[in-house]
Amino acid sequence: MAVRPLRRPETKTKSTQGKGPRGGSVATKSASNSGSKRVTKRASKRVTKPVVEEPAARKQTPCLDCGLCCTYLAFEINGPTTVKHASEILWQLYHERVSVYRDTDDEWFVQVETRCQHLQPDNKCGIYATRPHVCRDYSEETCEINADDVGMTFFNAAEFLEFLSQRRKKVYAKLIDGYAPSEPEALAKLRARRDGGFRKRLTVLRG
Repeated sequence: MAVRPLRRPETKTKSTQGKGPRGGSVATKSASNSGSKRVTKRASKRVTKPVVEEPAARKQTPCLDCGLCCTYLAFEINGPTTVKHASEILWQLYHERVSVYRDTDDEWFVQVETRCQHLQPDNKCGIYATRPHVCRDYSEETCEINADDVGMTFFNAAEFLEFLSQRRKKVYAKLIDGYAPSEPEALAKLRARRDGGFRKRLTVLRG
């Protein structure tokens, strides 16, 4: 049951305010029901607000200097809200050239490293005039290279399990009880799995 704070009985007051010389002080007069008058002076305080510097705008990388988005496929998947969904993500990360991405809205995607056959050596598109809708809708201003916040990418199962142990503790506890390795040796083996080079290119391009 919510408890409301007690309110003091209200008294009718009349007040007038005036500015002091150069705005330095304010005199306030208040009259209570009993007729007594009281005059108080308050010295105004000049508050200096800290100067907050705006973060420097991120330098945009032109498409022709990058081409990273043409080297993988991404499909939306279920987030690890249940043991079943978490084990499915583990299964995906057991495969080579596969990573899992979580964006800032907690939406999850599986990424498969595979180069588009129309990506030219100079990063131009060989079918630019007739490229698919998914390519047309992609924006270089919000891509994984130029966006201010790119979320989180898991490049192996060990990284994903570490995330679960910190952020999804209940799911993690059930997952390692028969559906995932937890021994240090096994985790080290998972962490040593080589990716297809996406992590290195992403790190270099984002600077």
